[in-house]
Amino acid sequence: MNILKLIQSKKIQSVLWWILFTLIITKLLFYLISNRQFFTRIFDPVYYGDLYSKSQYVVGSRSVGGIGDDGLYAFAGYYYLFQKGDVSAVNFEHPPLGKYLIGLSILIFRNENLINIIYFSILLFVTYKIGNIILKNKLLSLLSVGIISFDPLFLDNLIRSLLDLPFTLFFILGIYFFLMSLHNAKYHYFSMLFWGISFSTRFFPALLIIYGFLFLVIFLYKRKDLSILIKASFLIPIVYLLSHISFFVYHPSLVEFLRHKKWMLAWFTGSPKIFGNIWRNIFTGFYIDTTNKLMKNEFWILLIPIIIIFSLIPTVKIQKKNSLEFIVLYGLNILYLAYVTILTDGNQKFMMPIYPMLCIMAVSNFTLLYSIIASWKKSN
Repeated sequence: MNILKLIQSKKIQSVLWWILFTLIITKLLFYLISNRQFFTRIFDPVYYGDLYSKSQYVVGSRSVGGIGDDGLYAFAGYYYLFQKGDVSAVNFEHPPLGKYLIGLSILIFRNENLINIIYFSILLFVTYKIGNIILKNKLLSLLSVGIISFDPLFLDNLIRSLLDLPFTLFFILGIYFFLMSLHNAKYHYFSMLFWGISFSTRFFPALLIIYGFLFLVIFLYKRKDLSILIKASFLIPIVYLLSHISFFVYHPSLVEFLRHKKWMLAWFTGSPKIFGNIWRNIFTGFYIDTTNKLMKNEFWILLIPIIIIFSLIPTVKIQKKNSLEFIVLYGLNILYLAYVTILTDGNQKFMMPIYPMLCIMAVSNFTLLYSIIASWKKSN
């Protein structure tokens, strides 16, 4: 029996959609309830302040226990927002916006992690919207959402005050509005706004290459919209500068700001890079860490290499609909994977921003190839 023909029935699709939706909601609710202590505990600034003061960032090698990234970002968010601290004094390595948002979560919810539920909910919704643009099928779009909902790394980010989840959300929102701009150029303003927000949340040098690719797409296919894209692009540096307002309070000098950014860039330049390590991670679940030891990736699942393989099949030329949207997503996938291959240490977290698109492309290519094979078998 042809599975695609079976699910093409609107009634069957509706039933399957609701079944899958129920599974997703049940899974997420169970996970949140099982880990409710991460969302119900009240943030303790004294504890985190003491932890930071005795950490490797203050006392160097004399630190005993150290502080993890989640604790560091939580303290930084509190320091920035509640103590009106200088953003260059604590965790200068990343732009401050994501940590301000952690501070906002502490201000509103008295907890540093609750805001992650909002991030994740919006991320799943936007992934579904992009899926509808590409797949033109609500059930398949929800399947892409389901893959992310059950992914161990995304779920783990729900319970930690890290930058990867908000960065992924803003990154995907930038992509979503860029796809919308292909039909209405005014959406370029929203797209560039979220590219600016993502860049202000976590520094990633691939933005320049990504922007060049998006610029080329508009130049080749939507040249009349080029002026709007250029105007909208100024939002990226504007948002970045606005996120550093407190820096200028303590250092009212553009020269000091540029020197600080040079310092930050030098730090990133010196961070470990292990060429091709991400592919070992993808296909085996093991990676070489920064001490040159082979480590097991606790978040790896067999679905990851399957998603990667199917997402990278070059089916763009045989897609009859949404070919430009396919070109955009496929190009972004290739560029970003090249970035994590060359300029990162191969940690799986670096794939998070692109993973929703990889899932959508994998579902699209799988259903397309399945239909081609089914049609070939039928004709023979």
